[in-house]
Amino acid sequence: MDGFLKIASDIPHIAAGAWITLTLTAVAMAIGIVSGLVLVFVRLSRVPVLSQVAIAWIEFFLLTPPLIHIIWAYYVLPIVTGWRLDAITVCALALSASVGAHMAEVFRAGLQSIPKTQHRAADVLGLSVIDKYRFIILPQTLRVILAPSTNVLVSLLKDTSLAAVIGLGEILHRAEVTASSNFLFLEILTFVAILYAVLNYPLILLARRLERRSLRGFASV
Repeated sequence: MDGFLKIASDIPHIAAGAWITLTLTAVAMAIGIVSGLVLVFVRLSRVPVLSQVAIAWIEFFLLTPPLIHIIWAYYVLPIVTGWRLDAITVCALALSASVGAHMAEVFRAGLQSIPKTQHRAADVLGLSVIDKYRFIILPQTLRVILAPSTNVLVSLLKDTSLAAVIGLGEILHRAEVTASSNFLFLEILTFVAILYAVLNYPLILLARRLERRSLRGFASV
């Protein structure tokens, strides 16, 4: 207990890293949603070459850990291209690539869950492809994908801790630096675990609520 009292003065400094954690989460999720939507339409397109490229991209980022992407972009990319990006840009792009691959699969599952009769009804009404997806397909897909998308967001928030490996001042990096100076690793890392749980708990509740609402919606159809 004394150890936890000793870190009281360090808590504000560590908790301040939550701003970077949440900012990184928001940026990576936003980019991931947009790129995921683009990837899924390219994957489902009738152009075999583009479809195979999208599949390869998605599977690569699904099968490889985000940590490798972060390290490669931060340390290897400057050697290969001469371009050096700052830490937060590297993390945002690396994490968004992983999120984009996951969201592409979420979108694909959502789109394929829509009955073909909905597509035929839109065609009968004479809607263009854009209007068909805008007014009929995507609104129904959104209801299906909200819960799994929230789960992706929860995983992303936890994955932002990987940014510590390149020294970005988010929660875990601040905790590591602080613990290295006072050697109170047990107390500080316990606080960090609690902080991540507090940040993620509302998202988990939201995912469960959306999942129940989605199930009720399907039951009423």
